[in-house]
Amino acid sequence: MSQLKNKSELNRAAADYLQKQSYFPSVIHCTYYSCVQLMKHILIFTLGKSEAEIQNEVRNSNSGSHEVIINNINDHLRSNNKDWKTFNTNINQLKKLRVIADYENTQIDFGKGNDSIRLSDVVLKHLRSNIKI
Repeated sequence: MSQLKNKSELNRAAADYLQKQSYFPSVIHCTYYSCVQLMKHILIFTLGKSEAEIQNEVRNSNSGSHEVIINNINDHLRSNNKDWKTFNTNINQLKKLRVIADYENTQIDFGKGNDSIRLSDVVLKHLRSNIKI
């Protein structure tokens, strides 16, 4: 198993544990990064991109690394006639929630933690059922 895929699984499991412990901002952080790590695993191990190619795309774009990774997955789903809208909607909602949890002076509660778990589960399941992992 790739270390990215392993980290993805560990972060998702950590989110469940942290939710039970009421560490809600960390729940959101873990659910989001679980998705990012699985997407990067897909880019490297399924789609055959190298770390250097991904970094080069980031350097040549006006976007951050997460946006490049998300766009690559969207493009792959679209070009293979898969439902990219479900993926795109849920990953972007989760990304917005992660920015709020990590950077804004906002209360993060049980409901927001639960929302992030639900969103990540949709994204992870969608990736597993639409892309060979």
